[in-house]
Amino acid sequence: MHVADFLLRPLYWFAGKVFSIWARPAIHPDDPSEYITDTNAAVCYVLETGGLADVLALEQACEKFGLPSPTESFGFCGNFEYRRFVVLRRMRGFLVRRPRKTGSQRLKRLVEAARKGDTELLLIPVAIYWGRSPEKEGSLIKLLYSENWEAVGRIRKFITTILHGRSTLLRFSRALPLRSLELDERTPEIAYRKASRILRVHFRQRRIATVGPDLSHRRTLVNQVLRKPNVRRAIAAEGGGDTGTREAARRKARKYALEIAADISYPTIRFLYRILRWLWHQIYDGIELNHVDTLHELANDREVVYVPCHRSHFDYLLLAYVTYDEGLHVPHTAAGINLNFPIIGGILRRGGAFFLRRSFKGNRLYAAVFDGYIQEVLNKGHSMEYFIEGGRSRTGRLLHPKGGMLAMTINAYVTDPKRPIVFMPVYFGYEKLIEGGAFISELGGAAKKKESLGGLVRSIWSLRDYFGKVWVNFAEPIELEALLDRAHPGWRDHKAEGGERPAWLGGIVDELGGQIMQNINSAAAVTPNSLLAFVLLSTPKQTIGLYELRRQLQLSLDLLNRFRYSELVTIPDWTPDEIIEHGEKLDVISRSEHPMGEVVHMEERTAVLMTYFRNNILHLLAVPAAVACCFIQGTELEHEELQRLIRLIYPFMKKELYLKWHEDEVDGVTTAAIDALVELEILTLGERGRTLVRPGAGSAKAFQLLMLGQSTVPMLQRFYLVIAVLVHNGSGKLTRARLETMCQQSAERLSMIYGLHSPDFFNKTLFHDFIRMLEEKDVLRRNSEGLIEFDSEITSIGADARLVLGEEIRHSILSLTMPDVGQD
Repeated sequence: MHVADFLLRPLYWFAGKVFSIWARPAIHPDDPSEYITDTNAAVCYVLETGGLADVLALEQACEKFGLPSPTESFGFCGNFEYRRFVVLRRMRGFLVRRPRKTGSQRLKRLVEAARKGDTELLLIPVAIYWGRSPEKEGSLIKLLYSENWEAVGRIRKFITTILHGRSTLLRFSRALPLRSLELDERTPEIAYRKASRILRVHFRQRRIATVGPDLSHRRTLVNQVLRKPNVRRAIAAEGGGDTGTREAARRKARKYALEIAADISYPTIRFLYRILRWLWHQIYDGIELNHVDTLHELANDREVVYVPCHRSHFDYLLLAYVTYDEGLHVPHTAAGINLNFPIIGGILRRGGAFFLRRSFKGNRLYAAVFDGYIQEVLNKGHSMEYFIEGGRSRTGRLLHPKGGMLAMTINAYVTDPKRPIVFMPVYFGYEKLIEGGAFISELGGAAKKKESLGGLVRSIWSLRDYFGKVWVNFAEPIELEALLDRAHPGWRDHKAEGGERPAWLGGIVDELGGQIMQNINSAAAVTPNSLLAFVLLSTPKQTIGLYELRRQLQLSLDLLNRFRYSELVTIPDWTPDEIIEHGEKLDVISRSEHPMGEVVHMEERTAVLMTYFRNNILHLLAVPAAVACCFIQGTELEHEELQRLIRLIYPFMKKELYLKWHEDEVDGVTTAAIDALVELEILTLGERGRTLVRPGAGSAKAFQLLMLGQSTVPMLQRFYLVIAVLVHNGSGKLTRARLETMCQQSAERLSMIYGLHSPDFFNKTLFHDFIRMLEEKDVLRRNSEGLIEFDSEITSIGADARLVLGEEIRHSILSLTMPDVGQD
């Protein structure tokens, strides 16, 4: 044992015991040992600035995971080092610490030894952040004892360790094999500089991803926004030539900027983090986080714009909590101005929220200020979060994307491309929503209640209920630069004149919005609750025998695995009985005893709420369900005929459910769905293999096929209803608004008489989107008077409907549109 090692190890041991009393850093990843890929290689840790506290924190982590101790000596290629770590930025001075001009001599020795020897050395960067609070640029008073971008002295480091010992992150990174740098082909000095540069760049990128870039003080940021050329032009246009009027316009612009701007406070974030951690454990069984590794890789050298689906007000808090818990800096989050009410608005603002009005229409000055704020935030390298659906989905389906924020983001990057931007779609999967009852009321015609402190208190009271789990799935990211290169290769040559956006921007925004929605759906979380909803809402009275429920749940799980929508979709590894028990715990189903076997039932109000969760996963089985639907009336169909029928309705299904496949792929997708159904023996092949045959009437398999097909029937009923209303009234008779109203009213009456009276079925937006898609397909046209015209070929759709919709439903729809049908 080396003399220094003999003397210092007892001191490190004693200091470590004292240190562990108050300092317990969070460690990422969950198992750092996975980064030691070569068990025969020597291991050496790399610290950014070092210091006793950092070494003790690293020692604590290594002991926990059985990794080599950083305080022990080790030999490498004949070179003996009495410590297993390297400090990249060596400091000088006792109390006032400053970086040394010379680099790490230990690293230089190790690089030189690696050039001469045959043994591999793994350099493992370890970043340690005490408090994780970035410096406020332009502020006179710093957040003294939180992590920032400056080197600190021993006294400050000691106080920081005391204050933030339990608000500290220790992050291991992937090992850098020295031999991968091809050191033998370089001089010793060049080899050393290359290794140092790679490590410096890595630590800088990791600090940006974890701590965030330097934060401007809010007043400084506002002043920078007001100096933007677009904002100055808008102020001049508002104020005209009069000096006093122009100054009033400038004051108004400043007022707008202060209304918008976030005021991030890391003490507030740390406080909220502790509150939220307690809250999630109180109301949820846990947070299931999936595919987060991709996010960590992107955050190193890209600016991340989070674009999640919008299910609940909890979305804001959940994503901020997850990113902070994963060691990433909290994004600036766009929030509606309706959330900026007393007390709560201020807390949200200090937690990273910036506020926007629902509409910018007619207010050029506000639009310019908001656009300038987005540019300034992006230019400084902050991550951002916004919901492109505009508001929370009331139906569980994804809403049509609104392009305003996307357009501002893309335009800011095109105008001044700095750090690459990547859009990260995020899927939130809940099993229960605090807003569920309000959503159903609003769909039924009730006015949306304004957010208030009293409403928040009432919502908190409902948190006594059991809410199951929540899933956060990160989807496939979208690189903005790659999208621009593909859609408009000459975007780099664009020169903004007078602040005008490029004419080609609209098409890119639409493409990006659609791709984000599809990627969100491709990372869906199938929850036990959504599976129960999918099955029970396919029954006439939301009632089914226990044995049949088990079979249908198992079929749904098997089909989800065989007809895999995407590898990013998460499917519960639960048995049907576990799903049923979970549903009872959530109080969404109940059992009734019967001599012939138990019966599972869902109350009507619960069933209406459960349509939300069924719609969360409807897209995953839409194609197999549509195939099954074709056999509700028929017993045998040719393979090509099935493809034709699915091809006919697929564009409208794709529009409503944001399905990922292009229309020219649908035949192959239909074949894959058929193959899955045949494997599960829900369909069988005909004698020559060219036809598909339904199982015998009354068999268990036939019942399962019927149940699967019923999940698609409401969608097809809406489609048929629109056609029936058009045909009855004739070409050139109805405006689009009148057609939508008639369809909604007819659907509501139909649901009241024949099915579950759910506002989801007669949602006006669904009819609007279907009619719009018919116009895009040139099936419908609007004349100069705004009336809808169509050709006689539209009536052929009714013939195909007979293959899918039962006679009773078709007769009912026709009776609603033609009152004389069925009368004597």
